[in-house]
Amino acid sequence: MPHRRFRFGVSGRGDTLAQWRDFARKAEDLGYSTLLLPDHFGPQLAPLIALGVAAQATRNLRFGTLVLDNDFRHPAVVAKEAATLDLLSDGRFELGIGTGSRPEDNEQSGIPLDSPGVRYERMVETIRIVKSFFVEETVTYNGKHYQVSGLRGYPKPVQQPHPPLLMGARGPRMLRLAAKEADIIGVMGPDESAAERMALVRDAAGDRYAQLEFNALYLRVQVDGKPTTGIPEFSNMAGLVGSKSEIVEYLEQRRETLEVSYVVVIGTAIDAFAPVVADLAGT
Repeated sequence: MPHRRFRFGVSGRGDTLAQWRDFARKAEDLGYSTLLLPDHFGPQLAPLIALGVAAQATRNLRFGTLVLDNDFRHPAVVAKEAATLDLLSDGRFELGIGTGSRPEDNEQSGIPLDSPGVRYERMVETIRIVKSFFVEETVTYNGKHYQVSGLRGYPKPVQQPHPPLLMGARGPRMLRLAAKEADIIGVMGPDESAAERMALVRDAAGDRYAQLEFNALYLRVQVDGKPTTGIPEFSNMAGLVGSKSEIVEYLEQRRETLEVSYVVVIGTAIDAFAPVVADLAGT
């Protein structure tokens, strides 16, 4: 099987309209494939609105959520907003969605935090509704957690049958779901057991495995000593730290052993990581 080509994303930063537009343009100019935003009730912009604005400031840059928290929106709202964003960006949107990673978001917002089993059930139903919305004229779905009746699937996304679906997964249940439903998978968890998780994905994906893309997010990045300061809460995390040549070698090795070819870095490293992007993007 030919190896998957490298592409790179960067997590967006900006506190004003001017800063946000400038960051998006810089990401495009430096060769990053995708500008992404997480979905938290913290010091960040609301992802879907911000990505729509960035799309108007760029030409070829793709946009993605890494990832929307399924607790925060009804799937009918997710589907309509995702289709709208794909339409208004001329088909440059990647829909990342997950069950949530920070309980404090629920605590701060007052949105109930249910058990992992319930959140998994809702995730399955959300995927069914969203994918149907993208391709069907109307959607009717009667699930345990969500019900829609005659929901009109408008607008339709530019990318057909749907924008790429990105899912992060760690446990066997979510890994199997991602293998069957996602186009891009972030296989999470410790490196020591990564091969086992990849084997599970390969078995569950079957014939579609060759079309899958594997993603990794790095929140601690330092290339040749830059940036000189990091974010304290990520200081103890594994990351991409070393010389440019060391990081290039590490990413090539990760692609060889774990097939990770879609690499996303934190926004503070956008300039420092650019030489790695220049060396590897598209190879």
